[in-house]
Amino acid sequence: MKLQIKILHTVLDRLKTLNDSCSGKLFGIFAKHTLIILGLQLENESGIIPSYSLPAEIDFCGVFEAFSDSYNSQQLIEKCSSVEVTDNPVFISVKLTIQNDIQCNLISNNQITKVSYTLVTQQEAYSQFCHVRLQGDLFITAEPNEQSISESFTALRKHVASGVMAYTLCRPNIILVTSDSENGIVGLSGDPTFGEICQDADGEGGQKRKKYRQSIEIVKANMLKRVTHDSLSGELKGHSPIVVVNKKALNLLNIPIKIDFLATICKVNNLSKLYDILLEGVIKYLRLYESALQQYLKVHSIRQNVDLPETLHFFPTTCGHFLTRIIFNSSEENMKKERELLHDALLLPKSAPIFRKSNRYKFCKPSNECGPLLNVHEGVKSTNNAGKIVLVKGNYEYYHYCQNKMDDNGWGCAYRSFQTLASWFILQGYIDRDVPSFKDIQKCLVEMGDKPSNFIDSRQWIGSTEVSYVLNSLLGVTSKILFVSSGEEMGTKGPELVNHFETQGTPIMIGGGVLAHTILGVDYNQQTGSLKFLILDPHYMGGEDLNVIQNKGWCGWKGVEFWDKTAYYNMCLPQAPREI
Repeated sequence: MKLQIKILHTVLDRLKTLNDSCSGKLFGIFAKHTLIILGLQLENESGIIPSYSLPAEIDFCGVFEAFSDSYNSQQLIEKCSSVEVTDNPVFISVKLTIQNDIQCNLISNNQITKVSYTLVTQQEAYSQFCHVRLQGDLFITAEPNEQSISESFTALRKHVASGVMAYTLCRPNIILVTSDSENGIVGLSGDPTFGEICQDADGEGGQKRKKYRQSIEIVKANMLKRVTHDSLSGELKGHSPIVVVNKKALNLLNIPIKIDFLATICKVNNLSKLYDILLEGVIKYLRLYESALQQYLKVHSIRQNVDLPETLHFFPTTCGHFLTRIIFNSSEENMKKERELLHDALLLPKSAPIFRKSNRYKFCKPSNECGPLLNVHEGVKSTNNAGKIVLVKGNYEYYHYCQNKMDDNGWGCAYRSFQTLASWFILQGYIDRDVPSFKDIQKCLVEMGDKPSNFIDSRQWIGSTEVSYVLNSLLGVTSKILFVSSGEEMGTKGPELVNHFETQGTPIMIGGGVLAHTILGVDYNQQTGSLKFLILDPHYMGGEDLNVIQNKGWCGWKGVEFWDKTAYYNMCLPQAPREI
């Protein structure tokens, strides 16, 4: 059957930005007779993104090249010689013009043939897949030198591949093994598809994820090690013991390894095929760990114990796939050069952070932790204003009355709006801290001399000016204050608000009279002058129910008549730093 090619829209979006001749790799995944191109990496000498940084099953599947006049066919074919997942690698050509002419080709029998392709969104691309997050523990010892560490990791990979590992998946009574049963599945009869097993699972951590509106399905799995042997397997053969004694001074490193990797699994795969995929993922993770450790030891001297590094999974929306980094003790400032290389290699803009620690993918919280809803404006009915719609860029959390069992009804709306603004900067990775509490806010205003000491633990209001003070003091964020003399004048602020959301993309806090709200976007009709506001209302007092919030108008579009004609308003427009 003819191979169908699908390309994630973010791949083409980045190729369209190219201005100079260059080349790089393409990464994709197969689903039935379809190859979906999910990512790319610019060819460079840094080697900043080894292929084992990607989830298992997402593999090197082709190349791209941007050129002004022509490309060298023979060189392209040679570059694709190391593609292992298909006999027909993909070649995307980018002829550098005003808009960049992009064509998709297949390489077959040393011939390059143009083929058609389908552009897909992230949700369409991942609708056939589910991610498995596998975690477990391993341990090795090695001498503190490159050769010994390499030999120890090689031995560990061979040991893991020998069949001593098992994996629990979805439900604790399902175990995947190599040979303990006919199809490698213990606790389940037959060989169902992975999708059938997961359709009743609640996802990572056992929690329903509806409120997050994520198109990424994640299932948790654990790795186990077999500690007994099958007496009938013939593994244990009788022989005389041999002891070799080598007397020398020896310094050994104790290296704990916490496995934490992802695999992208097609839902139509039978469960019996999953063992080999998860094993592939463990091997990739060990290669990634070894690479990170060797790099770390080149600049740090360690005599005995190696501290556990952080394993960080990133899923930038502009990237389109997970990327895993293993980071040993290092500050954000020390990691800045590495982040710049990552942005360059993935053809990503450097206007906002993507690979800071605080940008790591937020897996679902345990079911007993009920946090604020994320991006509640997604799915809100559009307006009939027929204007230019500009919205908040990135993620934020919805803070409102009476969360965390705190009764702030009647006085806490501006505090809640501030928390929504703060969550935006935290979720975008600009700041690595928790969202400030009411007491944090009040204490900050007292310490800067804006409020008296009895303001702490009081129920006194704050306004947009105080919000700007606290943003600057606690988060280091500067703000622009926009004054409006009446509700009617709000209708004249269309150009300024459009410019804010286009250039900054941050949510806006607005206070007027006795109320405060958050503006998430505007719909501005330049011809008629009509302006509508996407309002997030902090006065909501119910539970974290997305349907209620959207259907009852707690998040929705409002016209100028929403604002009190007799009240004056101050808007706090936070400015987004231009740094990664």
